[in-house]
Amino acid sequence: MALSPYEKHSLLRFMSIYLGAVFIVVLAFSTLFYRIDYESIKERIFSKLRMVAMQISTSAVDAQMRGKAFEIPSAIGCDYLLLDRNGKVFDGCIAENVDLKSEEYVKNGCAYYVDRSARGHLGIDYIVVRDCSLDEYIDKSRRNVIFAAVGAFGFLVLVGWYLGRLFLRPMREKIESMDRFIHDSTHELNTPVTTMLLALQKIDRNECKPSYLRALQMSGRLISRVYEDLTFLLVREQQKDQSQPVPLDVAEKTKESIDFFSILADQKRIDVTSSIEPCMIKADPHHIELMIKNLIDNAIKYTRSGGNIRVVLKSCRLTVYDSGVGIQKDKLKRIFKRFERANSVEGGLGIGLDIVATICRIYGFRLEVSSKEGSGSAFTVDFSKARLKDMSKRQ
Repeated sequence: MALSPYEKHSLLRFMSIYLGAVFIVVLAFSTLFYRIDYESIKERIFSKLRMVAMQISTSAVDAQMRGKAFEIPSAIGCDYLLLDRNGKVFDGCIAENVDLKSEEYVKNGCAYYVDRSARGHLGIDYIVVRDCSLDEYIDKSRRNVIFAAVGAFGFLVLVGWYLGRLFLRPMREKIESMDRFIHDSTHELNTPVTTMLLALQKIDRNECKPSYLRALQMSGRLISRVYEDLTFLLVREQQKDQSQPVPLDVAEKTKESIDFFSILADQKRIDVTSSIEPCMIKADPHHIELMIKNLIDNAIKYTRSGGNIRVVLKSCRLTVYDSGVGIQKDKLKRIFKRFERANSVEGGLGIGLDIVATICRIYGFRLEVSSKEGSGSAFTVDFSKARLKDMSKRQ
């Protein structure tokens, strides 16, 4: 996905901090591993030199004790030097000066071991053995460590880049949702505001007809709906649950909501019928009214001109049927999420059904939806578990 300038800036900041931390960690571990490997190589080589020196010393002692000729063991695999107590050389192939005061040391990339176990047998007091393969092993170890460090750093860079883009995805979706919400809310308010201004112009010209007053009334109610929804969302985000439950009849709120949208339904030539029975529950009246209004408003939005809507309240189950465009099967589980819409053609902010679902969660109402694309939808809220008589028993 292409990144916006803001996302690029955020990703670069994340990657800068991440790569800095990764570089320090990789460098620390590489240095530690190199030091451990370096000491391991040294110990392995000196262990070999100690063994070779012991073989030479044993051969010298055995030669003197048995009176036989002294021979350097074959295939010792390193250079050697034999010296007397004064440091005089009488055999060996090491030409440079050696440090007889140190038992083990490294010089010019070679490991030296000085052995004193011969104790003067055959005049040998010092046995010096040398192995010059230390530098080769160290260089190989260094190359391996660098290769592994670069590989690990490269892999972690790719992981960081993937994680950065993965973490940006929810933010991008949120920004896109907010952009879509701003665009939709502007569009949603534009129609009633424009209608209201046109009606006011007509009235100002002394052309006060009943249709202009109805247009003003309808526009005011549409703006009021948007305001109520946004206020509910804001209060829920900032103050959580501040509801004040009181006994109320869902039937009355349903009738009021149907009457509220009557002008809009008439304008779209939508036939609204109802079958309403009393249903007493205990809840915040504003919440119930807001929920029912959103259900009816949603039905009107997605029902084309000439369609019909049926509102049924029976056995404390409120169902709003519409003959609208229907909802795709893959969207049925997502339509109650904020800013989610059944389609991008019809009006709406994508917050109405989210508010309905939120209010149902507050009171434990059961919310159901059934729909077939092109054949309309039915939204049902079951209040039966929250009937006032049941709640009075619990109290």
